[in-house]
Amino acid sequence: MEKMKALVLKDVGKLVLEERPIPQVKDPDDVVLKIKAVGICGTDLKIVEGKHHYKLDTVLGHEFCGEVVDVGTHVHHIKIGDRVAVDNNIRCGFCDFCRMGLTSQCVDIKTSALGVMRDGGYAEYTIVPEKQCYVLPDEIDDVAGTQVETLATVVNGMNALKMLPYDYVHVIGFGPIGYLFAQFAKNIAAKVSVSEIDPFRLDLAHQCGLTAWNPHEVDLEEKVNEFTYGSKADIVIEATGNGFEEALKIVTPGGTILPFGMDSSITATIVPNQITRWATKIIGLYLGQNTMLPSVRIFRENTLDMSHFYTKVIPLEEGPSAYKDLGLDIDTLTRGPKSAMKIVMIP
Repeated sequence: MEKMKALVLKDVGKLVLEERPIPQVKDPDDVVLKIKAVGICGTDLKIVEGKHHYKLDTVLGHEFCGEVVDVGTHVHHIKIGDRVAVDNNIRCGFCDFCRMGLTSQCVDIKTSALGVMRDGGYAEYTIVPEKQCYVLPDEIDDVAGTQVETLATVVNGMNALKMLPYDYVHVIGFGPIGYLFAQFAKNIAAKVSVSEIDPFRLDLAHQCGLTAWNPHEVDLEEKVNEFTYGSKADIVIEATGNGFEEALKIVTPGGTILPFGMDSSITATIVPNQITRWATKIIGLYLGQNTMLPSVRIFRENTLDMSHFYTKVIPLEEGPSAYKDLGLDIDTLTRGPKSAMKIVMIP
């Protein structure tokens, strides 16, 4: 049986390059992909740290695109030779949430996500259900094709926010998700500001033409208040998972907070009456929600400034060492400063 290279989670802190059999069609809806490119996501780092649910002996990587090289007997919409982006979150379609239109709350997502609980894109080949595939137009290259699902989650957030051209927007955190939200806000809102503690990413925000501060060095509430002429932010997008209390301090009365970053280890202390008294709207949502095709359209039309998004493209073999550029030393499982925004691997 032919073999392929793959990066496999063998244990917490152990991401190992090994040879595995190239996956073969088993189910009627299977699509075998030759991976063209795969991104390293912040969630991947949390998986390797053991701070996210995971399954050992799994090929990681949920941000990927590939070329179709084989299909099952019931695959009718995707054909061999198509280049596709992949929605890694497999919904069952049968639970109450799916059948009520809340597919991102599907009970099966936690156990079926590609690159988390099922083999993903840190490999030369992988296998996915047909329904997870979205054909990429020629205008979207392989590197951008890895980020279609990532952008789709942000589009879901933008759909919920209903951002207006007179809004003052603040984004907490300037990682890849904060970057995408900030670029949307630049296109729509009256003013946009960002807060970020990592020096590399703070500098990148400045390079993008954004007003940005390190909240460890300034009084963020005071800065946002000055920036918005005393009104505070109409919309606060919390893109780190640990800034909810901060968001409550800088949102204007009647404003909206989107707690988008995910970190289940974080708790927050709030005064519920503060939300009630100041009519603060808090929006909860998760992943994308019928937003893969809108994401493809946005990338196809090149409406976002992605010039500072991709830091480098590397071979698959260099993946584990690249984690350090994203702030995690795999050998010691310690966090440090970052030197990258998004790193993409080519198997």
